[in-house]
Amino acid sequence: MFFLIMPIVLVEYFLEELLDRVFLITWFEKLCSKTGIATILAVVIQALLFGFRHSNDISERSITVAIIGLIMGITYVKFGLNLWAIIIAHCILNTMSMIERV
Repeated sequence: MFFLIMPIVLVEYFLEELLDRVFLITWFEKLCSKTGIATILAVVIQALLFGFRHSNDISERSITVAIIGLIMGITYVKFGLNLWAIIIAHCILNTMSMIERV
């Protein structure tokens, strides 16, 4: 069952990264005139939304996921908006998490 579900899950990770990193960071930057502070705010806001969306409350899990989202957002911006490294990291983190639960 694990191997049947994984391709679908990997597509979901890809789409999640498109939403959280590409769309939200770009949208927030454009909203704030693409200044340096706009990029910082965009990365922080997308990280907070990423964390909240994973648990729908303020909890240890949402804070942990927000920190991961912050690291991924910073990495995305610092490495010239390269999404593939972030997608691979997301896949590895979530796959390890899923294997722990099995």
